[in-house]
Parts: sequence; structure tokens; C-alpha cells
Amino acid sequence: MSLTIEENRTLTAEDLYSPDVPEKFVELIEGELIQMTPGNWRHAEVAYNIVKVFDRFCDERRDLKFCADNNGFLIGRDPDTVLSPDAALFRRRPNPTTPWYEFAPEIVVEVLSPSNSLTAMAFKRRRYFEAGTEQFWQVDSDKESIEIHRRDGRTITAAGEETVQGEGIAEGMEISLSDVFQKR
Repeated sequence: MSLTIEENRTLTAEDLYSPDVPEKFVELIEGELIQMTPGNWRHAEVAYNIVKVFDRFCDERRDLKFCADNNGFLIGRDPDTVLSPDAALFRRRPNPTTPWYEFAPEIVVEVLSPSNSLTAMAFKRRRYFEAGTEQFWQVDSDKESIEIHRRDGRTITAAGEETVQGEGIAEGMEISLSDVFQKR
């Protein structure tokens, strides 16, 4: 059965692994397949730098795990929503039996790209918070800034040479913006 023939069909998370789904970056939002434009080199570089911060942080915290993009999180069913953040930090859980994680990560990182709208970011942030995410980091590589949104409504914005102290699951983490926005 071809997914492209049934254009009005609501998709499920399991449909993402059908050979009929285009091999592009995709997310599933409330049953609708959304093709994502790949980010540019700067987007990838900044996302990678954040993953390195998470990696170092997790080295001494065996109860935590991180991931980079292309890891999906099933955060809603009926209709299904599978989102793939640019980076995530979460409490270690048993490895999934599905290709995606079936929970919302405690920290989600989205690096803005030219195809992202602030409306789309606000929608994703709301969906993640509804699913249990504690923090949503919105990173702007052009402005070299990070907005850290917390589920309780607080937002911290950092830019320039600032260092941000982690909270919650990230207690003890220092996020140096000069490291995050370092150009290679």
C-alpha cells in the first residue's frame, strides 16, 4: 500500500518505517507527515556543539542519556506525533523495542533554521510540555542566543559570552555560549 496514494489518511508512528515514506527528514505531527528542510552547515555545527556539552555532562551521570537529531520521540497517540529534536537530554530508560523513544525527553533542543517559524517552534514547545518535557531550548545560531523555556513558564535568554547554569535534570551543567557557537 502506497502512502502517497492515500493522501488524506492519518499516519501512525509505525507508518514512518514504510518503504513508501520518502527518505528525507520527516516528523509526524498529529498524523500528518511533515518533510523538514535539512539545516545548513551552521545549524549542524551548533547542534553538534550542544551534543558535545550533553555528552561530557552524561559521562559522569550514568542515569542520564543524550541524543542528536534523527532520534524520534513518540509524544502523542491518536493521532500520532513523532518529533525529532536537534538534541535531547533525558533520564535513562530501558532501550525501546521500537525505532523511536516512547516518551518526551526532559530537555529538548531545537536549533532554528531558515525554514522554522516562531509559530512552529511555539507549537512544538507546547506539544513537548504537554507530553512531560521540562525544558525546551530554542537556539538561534544567527543571533548566537539560547532561550531556555521551562514548563513552569519561566524563560531565560542568554547571548554573547554568557555561561548558563543548568537546572533540573541539567543541575551542575555549565553551558558556555562561546563553546556552543564556536566556529570551526
